[in-house]
Amino acid sequence: MEEYSVKLKKLTDSTFYNAVVTEEDNGEVLKFKAEIGGKNYVGEDEDYYTAFRKLRDVLLTAGYGMCCAGAMVNALQSGMMAGSDRVYLVRTGEKPSVKDAAGIFDPADLEIFPDSKAQEIYTERFFDSI
Repeated sequence: MEEYSVKLKKLTDSTFYNAVVTEEDNGEVLKFKAEIGGKNYVGEDEDYYTAFRKLRDVLLTAGYGMCCAGAMVNALQSGMMAGSDRVYLVRTGEKPSVKDAAGIFDPADLEIFPDSKAQEIYTERFFDSI
């Protein structure tokens, strides 16, 4: 079981919390879990990044934004990265390179906290731009 330290921003009052996200993999399903104030938040899927995104969306619904690279609107995973803990932080009009890669849980300063749908829209715009 892996553990990741993640800074969360409470969206109602802009306070920050340090949370521990645990990763559990039973060989079929990957589960990310965060406990905040005695309540468990879970995202699970067969795919690593999809499980992360599900956790991020659950936390957003509960009023918490994750301050990490994988939660950024411009984070996307290439086919070669699938199943890993890496994403590209892309910019429209530019092809990504190795220097644009980051760990999903790498700390990041976010002003906005997009959900999975917003990331998908950005990803479409990105691919249309290159």
